[in-house]
Amino acid sequence: MSKFVKTLGIGLAVWIGSLSAVYAASTEVTQIFQQLAQTPIVRADFEQQKKLPSLNKTFVSNGSLLFAKSYGVAWQIKRPVQADLIVTPTKLVQKTQRTFSQIQIDQSPYSSVATLFLQLMSGNEQALAKNFNVVNANYSPAGWNISLTPKSSLFKKLFVRVDAQGQQYVNQIVITEKANNLTTIRFSHQTSKPTTLMAAEYALFQLAK
Repeated sequence: MSKFVKTLGIGLAVWIGSLSAVYAASTEVTQIFQQLAQTPIVRADFEQQKKLPSLNKTFVSNGSLLFAKSYGVAWQIKRPVQADLIVTPTKLVQKTQRTFSQIQIDQSPYSSVATLFLQLMSGNEQALAKNFNVVNANYSPAGWNISLTPKSSLFKKLFVRVDAQGQQYVNQIVITEKANNLTTIRFSHQTSKPTTLMAAEYALFQLAK
């Protein structure tokens, strides 16, 4: 899998783990979990910026996201390269114009990280809460924000701290990684309509069959 896919998987895990930890610590944030878990389909645009201080460079990627509770998560990357990344409970599939690869979820730690997003939206709270400690959490109808540190040995190897914020949907996650590398993923134009998959969207998930 590409470095972008690994970073994206980490970002997903951060968001999921952060929300799950807050759920365990605060009844207010329970509303966020219930709201997200009850939404069968979510579509959004995303932009990822990865800053590497040691190289004095920032790498930017963007595309669109599709979550379907009955199928999984599909990331359609548009830049810097076009690729589809499909995550289901059992498989991780990456497709470009020239390549096609798939991995069983239990064969790669990054695949397992990517499935955490699906676990959250499916309501598997117990599997999520064991990965993070909440160091700060605030919630109001106008928005929420949380700051976390990793609990599990896997995530401790990947990053130091996570900050996330949102309203009805998650809007942004900021991942402080080793060597002060910083990954920021912003989500925009989130919507849960239409409530059924279109033909092209359904075809994406069939790639993981």
